[in-house]
Amino acid sequence: MERTELLESLLEVSTNEDYTCQLKDELGQYFNVMTGVVVESANLLSPQNLASDRMFQLSIKCLINFCANKDLARLLFECSKQERREKLLASLTSFYFSGAGEETRLLTASLLVNLTTLVEWAGIFCDASYTKVICRKIATKRRPPCIELKLLLNLTSVRRMRQIMCNDCIHLSSLVSLLPELQDTASRLTIAGILKNCCFEEECHGRLCYLSNDMLVTALLVLCNASDTIDDEDRGKLPPPIREAYDSKTAKRESDALVKTTICEALLQLCSTKTGRQYLRSLGVYFILREMHRHECAVEQNLVGTERGNELQTQRNLVFVIEQVVDQLICEESERPKDYSSLRDVPIDKETEEKLNKANVAYINST
Repeated sequence: MERTELLESLLEVSTNEDYTCQLKDELGQYFNVMTGVVVESANLLSPQNLASDRMFQLSIKCLINFCANKDLARLLFECSKQERREKLLASLTSFYFSGAGEETRLLTASLLVNLTTLVEWAGIFCDASYTKVICRKIATKRRPPCIELKLLLNLTSVRRMRQIMCNDCIHLSSLVSLLPELQDTASRLTIAGILKNCCFEEECHGRLCYLSNDMLVTALLVLCNASDTIDDEDRGKLPPPIREAYDSKTAKRESDALVKTTICEALLQLCSTKTGRQYLRSLGVYFILREMHRHECAVEQNLVGTERGNELQTQRNLVFVIEQVVDQLICEESERPKDYSSLRDVPIDKETEEKLNKANVAYINST
């Protein structure tokens, strides 16, 4: 069977899980063919000719479908040599950021996103010499496509990329500044996820808080609403942009519960260090979350007893995360363990941890 016929047959079965399972023992060989075509195309074809090359198109589409399954993406990683992995990612990146047609660029980006969902593939990408350039290209766009944001989100699962983003906060700040503007919920959620991932880097908390051009103020702004009841004295403790939004009645809270949850989870990560907690207190985060908590609890109550069970679970998780952040902010620093710079380092016995997890799950899943 010629390679084109083989690829056409593989494309037909690539979305069928039953057939894919039957092929699993042979997929290593087939993956070698597909990735070989992609790498060869980078050497032999101009970006403009990729759309008309049948073998390239078949190989890319097969890989996208197969690698939408994490187990198969991992199989591709395991059965490929390091040189092939690196060349595959470099080829895909070159195709996307070249003069290739829009459809071809979308296909290559889709495959990059599917691959980098696995930290193994993301790690190779982040070790490449072009990583910083790609990060800058995406972050400095006025309206980055959602698929590029998803790639960046996947890459921030790797510490090296998180450090790149945190050490040059201007790119992260540029992305976060889009939160109040973007109409696309998926893009806002992805940016919130990038921020949350970067907040895992505790040694960068000082930079994220104090050298990020009011980045966190922008993130907080989308948690505010004009209907919030904050008296003049407490409002005076808020950053100027947030005070102005309240005074002008233009403050508008994010509508999507998952986006709000992810932003609050980023705040919770900042609460793991004294630097982060002190900065959040200085921004008056308590007052913002107090009003947000009141609103979100009302939304939760309206969902109780309805058939919208998934929405209720999501809403309860949001309320739970808000309460966790508030608990950290109102706890006196003198009450905290002195021997640990990070709350993540404070030991919790397994029994207590299991009880806390069970209580959380029970609360979120209760009807």
